[in-house]
Amino acid sequence: MSETKEGADPQGEAEEPSEAARPKKKRKKKAKAPREGVPSFAQRFPRDESLDALLAAFDRGDYGRVREDGARLVKSTDDPAVRRAAEELLRRIEPDPLAKYMLFAACLLLAFFTVWYFSHRLSPTP
Repeated sequence: MSETKEGADPQGEAEEPSEAARPKKKRKKKAKAPREGVPSFAQRFPRDESLDALLAAFDRGDYGRVREDGARLVKSTDDPAVRRAAEELLRRIEPDPLAKYMLFAACLLLAFFTVWYFSHRLSPTP
């Protein structure tokens, strides 16, 4: 009876894989320090003076300025990353389309029930 296990290399110990055959260790990316005064969704936006001014206005709640200056920035910038960031800000201040439809439906129901009420009033009995 042999003392070697089945499937083991008959010459002794198995060879270690070469450096090229070993899987490389994944390096963890260092987390960047969060930007101060910037909303969490905008942490990956590029740094640009006009975009930073828009972010500050967005954070303050000055959506009129964001709407005006954001549209101007989208048209005037050559950097596609800044353009995408400005478009993202503009998209975030638009109302939800479903909310618009629901408001429209509520107004239609109110108009219908108002007309119904005034057209089906009971006349006073003598």
